[in-house]
Amino acid sequence: MRKYEDLFLAFWVVRIREFRTKMNLSQEKLAEKLHVNTRNYQKLERGVHKPSAITIILFLYLLSDQEIISFTRSFGQMVEKAHSQEVA
Repeated sequence: MRKYEDLFLAFWVVRIREFRTKMNLSQEKLAEKLHVNTRNYQKLERGVHKPSAITIILFLYLLSDQEIISFTRSFGQMVEKAHSQEVA
């Protein structure tokens, strides 16, 4: 399971940064929307800290239904690819 946590962290860092820039939000503004302080948000965006379940849910709340599906499917596909490479 640890491997998938590391995989999610790498996935998260890319997705959260993409979302913030796409929505033209500052780190401070997105931190506010996720109910974390700016310093902790910066650590989340750099991958220094793992997001909590609450932070992930609040992030998903900001997405459209289609974006949520894309987010979860993309991560699921990464897990499947990693697993198939592990088995092969």
